[in-house]
Amino acid sequence: MNVFFKAKTKRNYYFSYIKGWAIISIMLIHLLDWSGLILSKNIFYFKELLYPSVLFFIATAGGLTFLAYGKYEMLKASKKLFRRGGELIAVYFLYNIIKLYIYNFSAEPFYNQFIAAGKMDLSDILLLQAFTAPISIILTIGIFLMVSPLFLYLSKIKYPKLGIGVLSAAVIYFGYFFPLPSSLITNFLYAKNNIMFPLILWLTPFLICFYLSMLGFEKYKGRLLLIFSALAMISGILQFNDFGSVSFSGQMYPLKLFYVFSSFALMYLLIYIFYFLERLRRPAVNYFLALIRLLGDSTLAIYIYHWIVIDITLWVFYPRINLILLTVPTFLLVYIFLKRQKLLEYFKSYG
Repeated sequence: MNVFFKAKTKRNYYFSYIKGWAIISIMLIHLLDWSGLILSKNIFYFKELLYPSVLFFIATAGGLTFLAYGKYEMLKASKKLFRRGGELIAVYFLYNIIKLYIYNFSAEPFYNQFIAAGKMDLSDILLLQAFTAPISIILTIGIFLMVSPLFLYLSKIKYPKLGIGVLSAAVIYFGYFFPLPSSLITNFLYAKNNIMFPLILWLTPFLICFYLSMLGFEKYKGRLLLIFSALAMISGILQFNDFGSVSFSGQMYPLKLFYVFSSFALMYLLIYIFYFLERLRRPAVNYFLALIRLLGDSTLAIYIYHWIVIDITLWVFYPRINLILLTVPTFLLVYIFLKRQKLLEYFKSYG
């Protein structure tokens, strides 16, 4: 019997490792983008390796939805998911609205595109025609959580993996190969005339990781690394005929299948690396793993806080925007210091 489809879910640290990698990478991207640094070619190539972290952020939300809520009966799970999703959506709009009324947007030229188009008032924020803070990923995850009771229901039917697999295939089909006719709903799903992540495209990694959690996530890392690597090569060849123009940053908006599959391949390569590091049993390595876990377990909070630090720094010290290279790392060090007891607990858990 092929045990590939018989894996049982269990609590593990690999989601924390991937999320920790993701939040560090996302902060580095923002520091490089918003500090005004002129990048050398070597730094540019390094930055390209950080972009899969955006997919990690959304995909792991899907995987953890199954792990965290799949153990509850449907009504209780649905209430928890609606509340959590609603909280994230509320945070998105609250942040944008507060910043709209107190911020000096001349400190961040990025927003001139909305100001010049006359799209920088409350109605534009509420109708998703503009934003005052580029944190749409929180809105996207919040919406996915609110529709996740459907995914949990499919995970409890007679053939749960088949149900989620068919749904994932349908999302890929309508997202990439047969776009739905234009309407108010489909325009929302495909992010036409709004500033959202195209929901029908980004639901693909969310559902794939939901499915991977049903398999055991890291249990079949070798096979999954090969599968996603092969899919990345196939999608790359079909899209480009060669690999000369393949880049992660150029594949994200709108989301391309090459980016999806290659990001999952990188995710499983990282899982192999963390698997190896766990078995070294050395104090310095254990502290590193504990730190990654600590950051990974607080990704959404750190994500919001680091944007607040960026905004305040640019506002107060403009035009010295490069000071975010000092203030954001300082914030992160303070955060780690405040969580030092938890960090120590994680370190001791490695024995």
